[in-house]
Amino acid sequence: MSKLLVDEIGGNAAAPTAIASGKTISGTAAQFTITGGSSGEFLSTDGSGGLSFASAAAGFTDVEAITATATYTVPTGITKLLVIITGGGGGGAGGSNAIGNTGMGGVAGTTVIARVTVVATDTISVAIGAGGSGGGDSAVGIIGGDSTFTHATGSGSGSMSTITAPGGKPGLYMAATVAPAAGTVGANNEGLSIKGGYGSRGYTHATGIGGSSFWGSGGQGSMNTVQVAVPALAYGAGGGAGGNTSSGGYSTGSAGAAGVCFIMEFK
Repeated sequence: MSKLLVDEIGGNAAAPTAIASGKTISGTAAQFTITGGSSGEFLSTDGSGGLSFASAAAGFTDVEAITATATYTVPTGITKLLVIITGGGGGGAGGSNAIGNTGMGGVAGTTVIARVTVVATDTISVAIGAGGSGGGDSAVGIIGGDSTFTHATGSGSGSMSTITAPGGKPGLYMAATVAPAAGTVGANNEGLSIKGGYGSRGYTHATGIGGSSFWGSGGQGSMNTVQVAVPALAYGAGGGAGGNTSSGGYSTGSAGAAGVCFIMEFK
């Protein structure tokens, strides 16, 4: 095997120096260095043999799901977020011993979907609304908690507005359901608000289910002497209603589900 030790290779004319077809230059990554460029850039060709340093195109990079109140830090290189945030579901109302006096399922939490402009390393406070508790005998449920997405520290406070996804209204006992509340997208953001679904009212032995959220259906209502009301499982869904017998806990409504914040990150 021949060995050539040189400090520089140059052509003897204006044409570039070429490597013969079928031949290669081999070595480890540490043995090859190219001056210029910045960290994270790559070599790009213009299709005619010219090379230059370029940055990766903007686009989707990662996701994060936040299920409890936390502080989110914008990663390096990230400039946009798609935020899907949902308030907690309302609790289902309780029923009573009176024939036909069943409760109503809780209303689901509102969901806001918003595109947000951010600055890397800024911190954002994410509050996740709790699901409302179910009502006892002849009692209304508890309202679900609001979920919010709020700039906390850093230089990007002017680039985004606070997002609020209201919690679901509680299921009521022997009364009309309260309408779900609209969410707040924020003046500097772009997006939409999706109200949570209404809970239903049952009759006699079969009770109402909780309202459906963006993520799924609500909790199952009580079926007297067979099944107590089942708490909601889908994020932000409303709790199921209680039935019309107090024995065995069948008249107690079930809890709504807590909200969530789902974040998609883009360069």
